[in-house]
Amino acid sequence: MRNRFTKYENLTNTVTLMIDNLDKQILELMKKDSRCPFVEIASQLGVSEGTVRSRVHKMTEDGIIRGFTIKTSSKNVKALVEIRIDVNTDTEEIAKELSSYDGVTEVFEVTGDQDIIAIVDVESSQNLNEIIERVRRYDNILSTRTRLILKEHFGDSQNV
Repeated sequence: MRNRFTKYENLTNTVTLMIDNLDKQILELMKKDSRCPFVEIASQLGVSEGTVRSRVHKMTEDGIIRGFTIKTSSKNVKALVEIRIDVNTDTEEIAKELSSYDGVTEVFEVTGDQDIIAIVDVESSQNLNEIIERVRRYDNILSTRTRLILKEHFGDSQNV
């Protein structure tokens, strides 16, 4: 069986990295449950635990895996805040600034009518509004649109 490789852009130093089908399968399993033991992943994929461990270590060093996280189910207010910015503005600079805000869990630069989407997870609608007002204070922010998250669906690993 011939290995097929996929290009991954390492965001930290703009190096293109190649991963094969086994790496992709390991990533898919870990996306569903980042706490899954390497022994279990190895068993599911028919390889040794050492193979899984070394590949995860290498993908972490290369920046393909940028962190291990958990998803929580809480009573917090969660929202997508869509941000439209002025044409001659450094989108990356604004995105990095937003990612440092307390309560902002993820920030994406996107295509379409909006330029940035921030995922916000805060204790109250007042906290959400404070973040939105803070964003709107930037001179180069043209508009924001907020979508409250009503229900979350995490995938198969949550049904265990």
